[in-house]
Amino acid sequence: MTLDDLHKLATEGQVIELNVLSHEGSIYLVEAVLDSRRDMLKKQLCDKRPWTFRSFEEARRALGDIPLETIDLIHHNVYDEIGPGGQGGSPKAPPMRLTYSLHS
Repeated sequence: MTLDDLHKLATEGQVIELNVLSHEGSIYLVEAVLDSRRDMLKKQLCDKRPWTFRSFEEARRALGDIPLETIDLIHHNVYDEIGPGGQGGSPKAPPMRLTYSLHS
């Protein structure tokens, strides 16, 4: 999904939520949650790789024209990558989710 596609879908009310996924190494990806699917933001439709941002604020600025009120920053626990149950077999913790205004 491109930025233009996202804008059109948000205008039509089809975007349920917009997430910025935080990954190790200061990589941020944008995911749109729609009624029937989740889709990653790409610079061009023909590009198979998601559009990467170097900060949450960079992603938020790129999305500034999208007609939504909020955006969620989601950060998964790096220890979840160790294996099932994380460290010591404890239950997997839910990701940290922080909601921000999309427009500064």
